[in-house]
Order: sequence, then structure tokens, then C-alpha cells
Amino acid sequence: MNLSAVPPLVAAGVGFALSVLRRLPPLLVSSPIDTPPVRRLGLYVAGGQFVSFLLVYGLLFGVSFAVGRRRDDPRSDGRIALASGLAAAVVTLVGTGIVLLIADPQQSAVVFLQALGSTLGVGAQLAVVVFAGLALARYRSESVTGT
Repeated sequence: MNLSAVPPLVAAGVGFALSVLRRLPPLLVSSPIDTPPVRRLGLYVAGGQFVSFLLVYGLLFGVSFAVGRRRDDPRSDGRIALASGLAAAVVTLVGTGIVLLIADPQQSAVVFLQALGSTLGVGAQLAVVVFAGLALARYRSESVTGT
């Protein structure tokens, strides 16, 4: 069974979640509900960062490792990592655009450039995490088989 599409799909989901979690304070401040106190807003941001960490290094790395353990051909690790990074970057850009439109439809060019740079960074980060998971799985399977 070919599981090569699983890491890009998970990376896209993680990318969307990151686009929302990284923009949590502007979403909370611009929402029609009462603005939470600064202390609570700080807790929300810290919680969002912890969830982001779990999604990237728990879910995405774990899925990549599991897929890498079940694959026979490790030569396509780079292509899977690249596809994952591209999927994450595109979905993160769309998610960030949606969040910024919800927060304030009148955004400046600086905000657009910052969002573009942020999405490229997320894509690169998630591609590296996927590649690391696949490479660790290949290393572990080689050390077990002794080849």
C-alpha cells in the first residue's frame, strides 16, 4: 500500500491549524465578544503554542516516522518532504488569508508580506520535520536489519 500521500495531507492539516493558532490574539481582539484580560490572552497564546508544538512534533513527526517504517523505497523521501512543505505552505497561506480577512479586511501590504514570509517558513519547517521523520524511520529499519 502506498502511504506517500499521508504526510502531505497531515502537513496541510497542521499548516491550517498553525495559521489559526499563530493569529489567535488578533482573532480574539477583533471578535465581537468581550476582549479577554491580558493575563488570559497570554494563557491562550501559550496554550496555542503548546498545541502547535504537539501538532508539529507529535502528530506530523509521528505520522512521517510511521509512514517511513512501512515504506519499501526510501528514495522518494525528498519528494514526500517537498510535497508536504508545499501543501503546508499553500494551506497556511489560505488559512492566514481567511484569518486576516476575518480580523480586519483592510490589511496593508506589510501584513501581506509578513503573512507570505510566515507561510514560507511554516512550509520549510514542516518539510524538514517530515524529512526527519522519514529519515529516522529509514535509519531505524537499517539498524534493525543490519544493512
